[in-house]
Amino acid sequence: MNPMTLRELFERYATLRNLDAKTISLYGQLADRVERFLGREATVGDLDDLVISRYLRWRAQTPGWKGKIPSAASVQKDRVMIQAAWNLAARKRWATEFPELPRIKVPKRLPAGRAYTVEDVTKLVVRAKRRQGHTGGKPSAWWWSTVVYAAYCTGERFTALTSLRWAQVDLVRLKVVFLGETRKGHTRDIERDITPELAKMLATQEGPPDALVWPWDRKSRSQWSSLKLLCRLAGVRYRGFHGFRRTAASYAALAGGKAAATALLDHADPALQRVYVDTDICPEERAVLPPLDLAEKPPKQPEA
Repeated sequence: MNPMTLRELFERYATLRNLDAKTISLYGQLADRVERFLGREATVGDLDDLVISRYLRWRAQTPGWKGKIPSAASVQKDRVMIQAAWNLAARKRWATEFPELPRIKVPKRLPAGRAYTVEDVTKLVVRAKRRQGHTGGKPSAWWWSTVVYAAYCTGERFTALTSLRWAQVDLVRLKVVFLGETRKGHTRDIERDITPELAKMLATQEGPPDALVWPWDRKSRSQWSSLKLLCRLAGVRYRGFHGFRRTAASYAALAGGKAAATALLDHADPALQRVYVDTDICPEERAVLPPLDLAEKPPKQPEA
């Protein structure tokens, strides 16, 4: 009997854990990398502490996307994904032992300069209004200017935005509802406010209730390249779509404190908001030591 391949294990794990399409794709990419490291098809028999530890070291030292060395966070993600599937294999006795892998140290970065400023977003919306052609059957000028504006207003992720339907948009109440099944983690529905100006822009291309507001008909992942081009034309530093989420969180924190940012982000782990609030927009409160008085004083005169 042939041993179970690593891909088969990942497929079983994805089915038993009901993983979404994006995570399933990430596991497929992980299997590709492990097989590239081994130089052959990977099997469950390769789930050995030394083999996988060597893979993680190779991963940390081997150029990947665009010839860049992966970050420690990317290596840690591989470790977590392998360990999750390996634990299942060990419990099911498909693997002979449970994993004992080395820790990956991921430095914590200062969250400065990772969000678009309100001036940046203004430039992007204005420049997007000059885009030519069509996206998802809508004028690209409308599509891009409104999706950027909505990302700024709501702080939602690109997948949730492009899954929004007109039935969840209330242009009178200035509200949009993102359904739980379209959001990361499939947690719960959330309602977010939009501005009267954005509502007016959206109304010009309003569709039937079941239609997507921002249908995406281009190649998968090409939205990042398109946003990068928009940033270059607008004279704005590219910070990805997640930069808008950081923008919304940062200005929420500036207006209502860190609790407001936590409520807006709706993270499963509230502590995550700490790395989303850009300190360039909302500086951290720090204890300030009193200044030293270093001026030379004249000597005291002796008492008479």
